[in-house]
Amino acid sequence: MVEWTDAERQAIKTVWAKLDVAEVGGAALARLLIVYPWTQRHFTTFGDLSNAAAICGNASVAKHGATVMNGLDRAVKNLDDIKNTYTALSKKHSEVLHVDPDNFKLLAVCIDVCLAQKFGKAFTADVQEAWAKFMAVVVSALGRQYH
Repeated sequence: MVEWTDAERQAIKTVWAKLDVAEVGGAALARLLIVYPWTQRHFTTFGDLSNAAAICGNASVAKHGATVMNGLDRAVKNLDDIKNTYTALSKKHSEVLHVDPDNFKLLAVCIDVCLAQKFGKAFTADVQEAWAKFMAVVVSALGRQYH
């Protein structure tokens, strides 16, 4: 079980309350697909992913990015039980979708970058540290079924 300080809880909840899941989700997933192009193999039904412009303008990328970010809402609401909260999702990604668990780490980095871009100076080192810890717990929970 992860121990959260009051400051970490507040930072995570404050970031979550201020972000636009569609904007950040779409940007983060697009960044993942552009920077780490091998991840595109999991999105073959999304249509044209041939270049950065196509990926950034792809409605399926934007929609799925929002879905991913909306999924983080469950973790924010269950900070003390993220692993159990994501048991079914971990199983689906492992057994049905066959997603390499390292991709969760890559997406977490992309989300972090997008949040830093969006919030600028308000995304202080302390806020980023709390968010990174949160994402590390989410990544671990999503990868749990693989172990």
